[in-house]
Amino acid sequence: MAEALIFHYRKQDSFLNHCNPMTKFLSVIVLCLALIYISLWGILIIFSALLIAGISQRLPLRQYQRELRFFLVLLALITIMEYVSSNDWLRTASAFFRFSTIILSGILIADSTAPDDLARSLGSLLDKVPFINGWRIASSIELTLSLLPMIFDASLEANTARKARLEIRRNPYRTIIGLSTSIFLLLLDKAEDLSLALEARNYDPDMPRTRLRYGRKDALLCLLVMLITPASFVV
Repeated sequence: MAEALIFHYRKQDSFLNHCNPMTKFLSVIVLCLALIYISLWGILIIFSALLIAGISQRLPLRQYQRELRFFLVLLALITIMEYVSSNDWLRTASAFFRFSTIILSGILIADSTAPDDLARSLGSLLDKVPFINGWRIASSIELTLSLLPMIFDASLEANTARKARLEIRRNPYRTIIGLSTSIFLLLLDKAEDLSLALEARNYDPDMPRTRLRYGRKDALLCLLVMLITPASFVV
């Protein structure tokens, strides 16, 4: 069930899955920084490029419907507030597609990047910086990324259990408090299971790992980003 939820890594034979995690993260950072300065048409170029990447990645958006509701609510609020404050359809459309592009890039990164691969790539890079324990920092980021999907897992489990028990509460506050409490308790159980699993494997955050190499697909990804970014500024 976990692999059907949003922000979970899916192992598959695709272009993005074979790219180095650092190449993907740097590409997303460059594109997101460009979103700050470009016009609506430039945002549409970046959004279209990421949409094509999502199609090639075969993102199971239908299975993400439950989790995407939260982001759709945020998107609606951002769009409405932008239009109320500016009364400008171009600025409103820019805000709409800018936020959609950021969410889509996050989904692509999470879908194609394993936390362990990210730690191996980031740790080998940071370890070269003086006075910085790169492997410990990378391990902390890996654990953080591993914990984030647990929130969606716990939410789905708590909601499914509530429906299975046919719980119907007319008071919305009690429903929210009860559901939040169930999610929090499930998160504690999952965090404890993860801690025990790491101890059983003698997990050492300072231990160096095998470094990931850069290949032709990384060069191709960088080339595509170098073409898309200037094009978004020109239009």
